[in-house]
Amino acid sequence: MQHKAERKADREDYADYRILLVEDDAIMRMSLEDRLRLEGIPTIAVGDVASARRNLKHGDIDLVITDIRLPDGTGLELFDTITIHFPGTPVILMTAFGDISDAVNLVKAGALDYLTKPFDINDFISKVGDHLARIADSRLVSTNASDENSFKAGSGQLGKSQAMRIIERLVARLQESDSSVLITGESGVGKEVVATLIHYNSLRRQGPLVKVNCAALSPSLIESELFGHEKGAFTGATQQRIGRFEQAQGGTIFLDEIAEVSPDIQVKLLRVLQEREIERVGGTDPVKLDVRIIAATQAVLDESIERQQFRSDLYWRLNVIHIEVPPLRERAEDVLYLARQFVSKEAAKMDNPVLGLTNEAEALLQSMSFPGNVRELKNIIERAVALCDAPWISPVELVPEKAEDMEPGAATLKESVAEAERQAISRALTDNDNKINQAAEALGISRKNLWEKMKRYGIDKGRE
Repeated sequence: MQHKAERKADREDYADYRILLVEDDAIMRMSLEDRLRLEGIPTIAVGDVASARRNLKHGDIDLVITDIRLPDGTGLELFDTITIHFPGTPVILMTAFGDISDAVNLVKAGALDYLTKPFDINDFISKVGDHLARIADSRLVSTNASDENSFKAGSGQLGKSQAMRIIERLVARLQESDSSVLITGESGVGKEVVATLIHYNSLRRQGPLVKVNCAALSPSLIESELFGHEKGAFTGATQQRIGRFEQAQGGTIFLDEIAEVSPDIQVKLLRVLQEREIERVGGTDPVKLDVRIIAATQAVLDESIERQQFRSDLYWRLNVIHIEVPPLRERAEDVLYLARQFVSKEAAKMDNPVLGLTNEAEALLQSMSFPGNVRELKNIIERAVALCDAPWISPVELVPEKAEDMEPGAATLKESVAEAERQAISRALTDNDNKINQAAEALGISRKNLWEKMKRYGIDKGRE
């Protein structure tokens, strides 16, 4: 069994990263690209600013390494483009001796580092590896306020997929905005995580973030929960109560499952959005609000509006900024990326010395459909870490019920995992137009490793 321990112990798995190399000298570009790929670092190599900008639009670049002098512009212009349109994407500059002052100024402006030509290629690789390790430190998926305050938009924190990178860039652009946000998507995709990142990446980050699950509130109590009540407003109201909206003053209120609120509460929410004030139950004096509203739902609100279950005017008030979070099955490249982070976090939480997942366990995860999305993946990993007594999580810990139910004469667990791996590879090739490099990156393995597995399973539909 080949374990992930065979990776370099002092660095992250290079297959998790994607570098954009911008160098107009063809020989040097090919030399650096070949060496980066030899180190297992997925690399896109281009020779001009225009090509760099086209590749940046895909949203899956983790690090840009660029020459300062390019045929259709400069590294300075490319750096400005990245700063404005792709915030959080780190940049390393390559410069001749005469351009050092420009490089130093860019580092002061926020570039990561610079290298002076000519440089030793081993030093180049070492520096790139060191910076990738630092980038990894900003990538842990945050679940509490202190972590979320360190969120860096564009870092790949939400995932490796293009869809999640686009969401990260949108979060960055919302930093100066106070507009209402509507987040939609299936249950478990991470809508609350996105809402939390919006808050902690906004001007309201120092204020409270109040989270309300509307579906969990009793219909008879939801008005009091949201808006508060005065003493004596109803039987049992023995004292004044401050509602969730007032608790969120100066910050953000997150209304999850907004489609579940009743029509009369929808009317009151509409007034809150229009007037920016509330009245406590049993009260007559309006209370002014300074609150940003983020709402979320797994329901298709267009259909709810057609069925007259949700007010169209409230929908348009909430839907100033719309973020659709795709299901995990549509962003397969995020599965291992998130799973590895969950293993690290759960192992630390449980004080369990688990190091990671075996190749067989990762192949099994890639074959799963995850109807419960990221929440299901996290629960599976949490259970696996709790059950694992070895340094590496195997398929047995991921699906213990399958191991226990194995019948005589049935396929062994090893054979079942091999079939799952074969299916995952076939699906990745199909999804990536049979291109080896792209399929390998989606699977989180090296190109060489993918070729070996294709040979083992008799898969011959891949191409360069």
